[in-house]
Amino acid sequence: MNKTNWKDIAELIGIAAIVASLVFVGMQMQQDRVHARAELGADSFSNLASISLEMTSDEFAPIFAKAIEEPEELTTSEKLQVNGYLEAFTYLILRDCYLKEREVFVECEIIVSEYGPRFFGNHYAQSWWRLQNPADLTFMPSWVDALITGIDPDSNIELLDALQGKK
Repeated sequence: MNKTNWKDIAELIGIAAIVASLVFVGMQMQQDRVHARAELGADSFSNLASISLEMTSDEFAPIFAKAIEEPEELTTSEKLQVNGYLEAFTYLILRDCYLKEREVFVECEIIVSEYGPRFFGNHYAQSWWRLQNPADLTFMPSWVDALITGIDPDSNIELLDALQGKK
């Protein structure tokens, strides 16, 4: 073989190595994206669990129960606590819908449809939602507003009654 043939073979091997490394980088990027989605999902559900756990704390559970049963009896301090709780869930919705818009995390619908009634299934929370004017919030899809305003404002109390076997 002459030098020209060796040079051509070396160039082909070099091109093959470049193509192989590009394929490897592409596969690595895909794995990183899957891993990032998994982390975002775990983070989202961890935040949801933290918010839900707060609802059952010795300090907050009586306040949220009052928001469900007799919201007109809430003190200003208690309203601020309930509002913070509702804001935390709303920010979680905004975060997840933003990530869905970017095609990074697609569980926004699950968070709203499955967990929304727990947060907005009472008259106080429904009033709070309407006053927040969610249509003005960036990345808040219109279907979120429709779903939340469509939640039965008596669903929290009905669920609690059903758990006691009252209904």
